[in-house]
Amino acid sequence: MQVKSTRFAIGGGLLILAFVVVLATPALILWKKDRDSRMFYELAVRKLRQPHHNEEGWWVGDITELYRLGWISREVAKADTAPLNPLVPTPVPFHGYYVRAMESGPSMTTTSDEPTPLKGKKRSRETFSICIYPAEPGSGKSAWIMCSILELRRYDGQSGPVLQFPSLQERQAHWAIVD
Repeated sequence: MQVKSTRFAIGGGLLILAFVVVLATPALILWKKDRDSRMFYELAVRKLRQPHHNEEGWWVGDITELYRLGWISREVAKADTAPLNPLVPTPVPFHGYYVRAMESGPSMTTTSDEPTPLKGKKRSRETFSICIYPAEPGSGKSAWIMCSILELRRYDGQSGPVLQFPSLQERQAHWAIVD
């Protein structure tokens, strides 16, 4: 009788353990995904909200130089897809994302929506624009644009950089303002 009750106790314990594992696994997966997302935001997105600025203006040449200026981590700099002086032979995604200095930024006038050209410049007194985008397309992935006046986020999961600052119509149709 003692053996039978011990088997029942072990079997019941294993059943309860299996039940707990089944219930806890989705919560652990969500927790890890949320933690990874927060880490990515803190280490990449937040740091790029305000790139290096001095008396000559915002640094707009590339992202890699921001590492050399002590502004961002080496890992984020290695994700730059258009560095002036590369750190690595090919870009290495940072938490599944690439970064890139954009070729134009937002208009700094109230009379025009025409983007401010940044291509070929190293510094700009008016504005800056940086794009963070998924290395691989997929649902649930976002792209960000950071510039001197706002932060935008697109949720469509498409990969590929945004090189030109989007028009007002494009922003209203595809982008959300991040607080």
